Amino acid sequence: MSTYLEKYCTIEDIQLVAPFVFDYDRKRTISNWASYSGSGNSTIYQAGSVGKFTQLFANDIELTSVGSTGAIDADGKYYFDEDADVVYYRPTSTNNPNFDEAVTAGRDNKTLFDEFIARSSDFVRSYINKPIYKNKGVGTGDSLGRDFPEVIVRSTALLSASLAIMPYDRERGEELQDIAYNPIESNGLLDLIRKGVISIDQDEDGRDKIVKEVSINGSTTGAIVDTFGFPQVSFDRIKVIISTAGTFAAGSASGVKFDSYVGSDAGLKVSLVQSGQIIDGGLQHIGHGVYVRFSTGVYTISDEWEVEVSGLDHTSGGGMQSIQLKRR
Repeated sequence: MSTYLEKYCTIEDIQLVAPFVFDYDRKRTISNWASYSGSGNSTIYQAGSVGKFTQLFANDIELTSVGSTGAIDADGKYYFDEDADVVYYRPTSTNNPNFDEAVTAGRDNKTLFDEFIARSSDFVRSYINKPIYKNKGVGTGDSLGRDFPEVIVRSTALLSASLAIMPYDRERGEELQDIAYNPIESNGLLDLIRKGVISIDQDEDGRDKIVKEVSINGSTTGAIVDTFGFPQVSFDRIKVIISTAGTFAAGSASGVKFDSYVGSDAGLKVSLVQSGQIIDGGLQHIGHGVYVRFSTGVYTISDEWEVEVSGLDHTSGGGMQSIQLKRR
């Protein structure tokens, strides 16, 4: 399944908010090894009831997975028969995995923490109920040059660390989670964004316009950084694509152009609305009463975005708020 949705932080961001997080890597020890075949330096061992895993380790070093027991022809190779729930492994030299090696099973750290980041990013999107755009384009980045607002990056990192830690140390995991969002006190970073106490540059109520990158060239530095308007359609996915490449910069005439397409009875993204529109840095109409603003930067032909729009009321979970009244 493919997705155009972004991840808001990196593994390095998780380490910044929780330096101890890699102590919780979900590995489990595999024991009760028994000889399966061979002898001496070529002995293959087997262990049963190991449970599903994607990577086997010996002394925290990744081993090589093969497709059958017959393919275990060298030290450090293993085969996991998922249906039988049995793993076969040939250790180094004459080592016995019961005594001479610490054999563990799980997932490699990058894959595991990438999933934590993806899950946390999805939660952040749903929870704050606001569009989140990239800090992309000349002069639009923050002081660290990050892709997304710092409060979004930090919240996602905190939630990712919480996911890693919670199964082993619930109290510590909840402490990190509460900094990001607190369902009881409503004073986490994401709660404060929802209340408007903390703002992000693209603050806008509701989820009626969601911008997704479809295909962006590696040389492109510009992006859609803002949306405006109330969609005059119940639902559609508007295609915005660069038709003439170039550099859009302040102080010089722009030659960059875009086209936009909306849906029709024939399908999505098939009906041309704007053709060869010059990017000017202002709010520009793309269809259904929706406008976008492009940042300065380099644009490459066929750079494409999808703007998902809905004129239905999606406001939810805003909660009660208070305002200060003054007597005059």
